[in-house]
Order: sequence, then structure tokens, then C-alpha cells
Amino acid sequence: MPELPEVESVRRSLTRARLRSAVRSIWRSEHALRTGEHWQDEHLSLLRGATPQRWERRGKHLLWRLASKSNEPLGMLVHLGMTGRLEVARTGAPRALHTHVELRLHDDRVLRFVDARRFGGVRARPWEALLAEPPLCDLGPEPLGPGFDGACLYRVAGHSRRALRDVLLDQRVVAGVGNIYALEALFLARLHPLLPAQRLAASAWDRLAVAVRQVLEQGLRNGGTTLRDYRDADGNAGSNQQALWVYGRAGQPCRVCGAALQGFVLGGRGGVLCPVDQRRPRSRRVS
Repeated sequence: MPELPEVESVRRSLTRARLRSAVRSIWRSEHALRTGEHWQDEHLSLLRGATPQRWERRGKHLLWRLASKSNEPLGMLVHLGMTGRLEVARTGAPRALHTHVELRLHDDRVLRFVDARRFGGVRARPWEALLAEPPLCDLGPEPLGPGFDGACLYRVAGHSRRALRDVLLDQRVVAGVGNIYALEALFLARLHPLLPAQRLAASAWDRLAVAVRQVLEQGLRNGGTTLRDYRDADGNAGSNQQALWVYGRAGQPCRVCGAALQGFVLGGRGGVLCPVDQRRPRSRRVS
């Protein structure tokens, strides 16, 4: 599933496309998208006649702000799911297989949502309502924002008994981090992924917050991590997969110490750690 660097890379590519012409018509396939209860009512017809203004991102979600004919701000929320992507094409260009939404603009361009596995989703609402409703209203702080630090993490997770990896995956704790960047950050911070969060001292939380920011910024510089399906709106794959420390490398040597990386499974989700650089500490408090 695309995480913050991938979604932000898509946002930047859509901004470069300079979609400014009003929405002329909307086409929707007959296939439902499987994203959960908050996504069932799409209300895409609200966008007909609306004029695009800008693209934003919140966590792993894309937001397209548009102005209605009455100038009321509208928004389209996009969740890429596992295989979703947005593409800009000329009107009349053949639709890619698994295209489910097409917004035709007055400048003869179209914005398409393509999703082979259909775990993504789109929905339209008045802008303020979109921000006030799930899933956006439930998201935690942006890890690349100015207020994100160790103290911020401690406030929401410092007393949790959950494993550190699962704490980072909780979008209410920090928005936009998934399994790839959680594992990478924990390696960079030299913290065991299965360590209960409540055992971290303030200095360890500080180190983890810095590591989270570093791996996300690296992912952004590299255009995201492409393991299989991810592409930005220009069709470009990311290259960050070549720079990963641990994710997807179980059994291979650690790039720092040379020890064989170990895989683990927690809650049905796999992970990787270095048994040397991320040795599980015996002390009750981890600094």
C-alpha cells in the first residue's frame, strides 16, 4: 500500500499537471470499490461543473480542492489502497484496464482512477465536511510537519503495551507511516520492532521521531518505493526500494553489521529486523 512518500510524490506530479479546467462530466464503472463503510457514498456528481484549485495530502490520502459554481469549496478524497493510481490523459485516449472513475475536463483532458484490486476509493463532499469526517478527522500528526517530535509520539503512545512497529502503523498516532517506513525507521533508531512502546525513555522517543522523518524524507527524494504497482501520475516508478535497510530483505546480510536479517510475523503482518543492531534489550527502560 502506498505510504506517505508515494502519496506525496503522486500529489506533486498532479500539481505539475496543472489541472485548472472545470469538470465537464463524470464516468463511473459498474464495479464497487472495497474501502469500508466511510467510502460507500461517493457523491461524485457534486464535482460536475466544479473548477480545480489545488492538490493536498493528509497522511496516505490525496485531497483535490475544487470550487463549485457558487464558489463553495468542494473536495475529492482519494485513497489509493493497494494498487490504485491516478493518471492524466487526453479525452479519447484508451482507458487502462481496471479504470473505475473518469473526470472529463473542459480542456479535453481526463483524470482517471485505476485500481486492479479495488481496495482504493474516492468520495466527494463539501470541503469542510470532508475534513471533519472519518477517515481524516481520526488521523494523527503529520510526521514531516513542524510539531512532530519525540514528545509528540510519547503523548499518544508512551504508555502503550503494543509493539513499536504496530504503534507506528496506527494512523491515529502518526499519519502516513506504513510497514515499509516503520521498519526502516526502527532500524535507523536501533530499536527492536516488537519492544512494547511503554518501555521507551524520552531519549528513545526522540531518536525514533528523527528516524521516522529521515526515512520519509529519503523516500520522497527517491520518488517513493515501487515494489510492484506504485507509479506517480506521470507513470514514473520510485527508486527507494534500492535504498531500503531491512524491508523485504529477510535472510540477507545487514548493510551495517553483516548479520543475517530476520523475518517475523506479528498480527498477520510480516516484518524484518537485524538481530545485532536491533538486539532486544534486557533493561526495563530503553534510552
